[in-house]
Amino acid sequence: MPIIIIWIAVLLAYFPTFSAYFSGDDFFMFKISLTNGSFGEFIKLLGIYPFEERGIAFYRPLFREILHNIYFNFFGLNHIPFRILLMGVHFINISLVYFLIQNIFKKRFLSFFVALFFGISSANVATLYYIPGGIESSGAVMFALLTIIFYKLKKYLLSLVIFLLALSSHEIILATPLILLALSSKKALIKLIPFFLLSAILLYIDTAKIGFSPGEVQYKFIFNPKIIGQSFIWYLSWGFGIPEMLQDFVLPGLNLNPNLIRYWGDFFKIIFPAFFVSFALLVTSTLYLLHKKSSVFLNKKFLFLLLWLMTGLLPIIFLPSHKSSHYLIFVLPALWGIIFYITNTLPKTLLFIFIISSLFLNIASIKLGEQTHWAATRGKTAQKLIKELRSTYLSLPKGAAIYFANDPAYPYLTKEWGGTSKQASFILNGADALQLLYKDPFLQVFYEDLGGIPKGFPPDKIYSLVAR
Repeated sequence: MPIIIIWIAVLLAYFPTFSAYFSGDDFFMFKISLTNGSFGEFIKLLGIYPFEERGIAFYRPLFREILHNIYFNFFGLNHIPFRILLMGVHFINISLVYFLIQNIFKKRFLSFFVALFFGISSANVATLYYIPGGIESSGAVMFALLTIIFYKLKKYLLSLVIFLLALSSHEIILATPLILLALSSKKALIKLIPFFLLSAILLYIDTAKIGFSPGEVQYKFIFNPKIIGQSFIWYLSWGFGIPEMLQDFVLPGLNLNPNLIRYWGDFFKIIFPAFFVSFALLVTSTLYLLHKKSSVFLNKKFLFLLLWLMTGLLPIIFLPSHKSSHYLIFVLPALWGIIFYITNTLPKTLLFIFIISSLFLNIASIKLGEQTHWAATRGKTAQKLIKELRSTYLSLPKGAAIYFANDPAYPYLTKEWGGTSKQASFILNGADALQLLYKDPFLQVFYEDLGGIPKGFPPDKIYSLVAR
């Protein structure tokens, strides 16, 4: 019953995600996962390929190539089944978090609210709107939680097999063996060797065998303590409920860009007061415990959550240019476990105020993300462009090309932003979306802001559309 209540709350908060269409990376993932239909080609999706060969980093075949291949063969560009799948995996993770916290702490209050805020956290805006990142990280976390649960139940072989599935989904769970250390007796430490070995193998594959693009600075590791500390604070803030987009409006000296109010509107009046109330009560609880009951911070169960939080951030904390709140999904249970472990000492009235203010903070941030997160807004535009294109040109002959012109009514912003055709190129990921739509891998797509139509290209082969 408690889990069903959480599911309903999460479904109500994130129901708009079901209407968010594919965009950008979604189309790219479908493209790189296409095969000729043979079993041999399908198996090759599990292979390890250098970045230069396929233009994609990291080894994530299970919830990337395999899933996208199967999905596209069954559903094409119908986004609804994918949205249902993503929400379904999220529901499974909520249930696993509830079970794990209850198994460790034996406190239903803690289990319920940790699972609730794990599920409803505004950090999940990125997870549930951005399909590629969301399904890969959610799938990996599902297997990682099962790994921890079965390891704690002393089902070591089953735990190891499931951990292999987790590693094949996303590298975000690389530090799971470190978390298992806190659950191991001295006699069982030897059983962790295969877990550490598998993590080391994946790390080697990602860095040495696959590698990264030299031109992509977002994958450059930074070990500057100040920058790492800033990233750590941002991740904690997002996990607590602060919208991810706030980082774009913070100026030197912790000043806020005044344009923030224009983007946030009335949400500004909810988010900051709710944050300060929740944060003040959390600090009050922490100071009280430090003064009166400091021994609780040495409790093995608390240290387990702290270890989970700190080690779970290791795969992402050194990539400050590649920060995203969807990477938080693995450590959210630990973060909210720590928060409620501390605030549980508050008087009931203050604890109630903390819960309500935290809910207001996260719900407001979710609703803001629904209107402003790029994956949500681009999906609407992608669906509109594809629908208009399909209604205008039901089919296209071989050798055809589509040309997107700028909308003259669209106001000029900056050169970097460009006109509507440049934005359409991001949203449709170049030619990927339309090659999938018309099932023509040779279909060419030109954009006015990206050079327009090449000289000498046959005009009778051009099919034009204004990108609106």
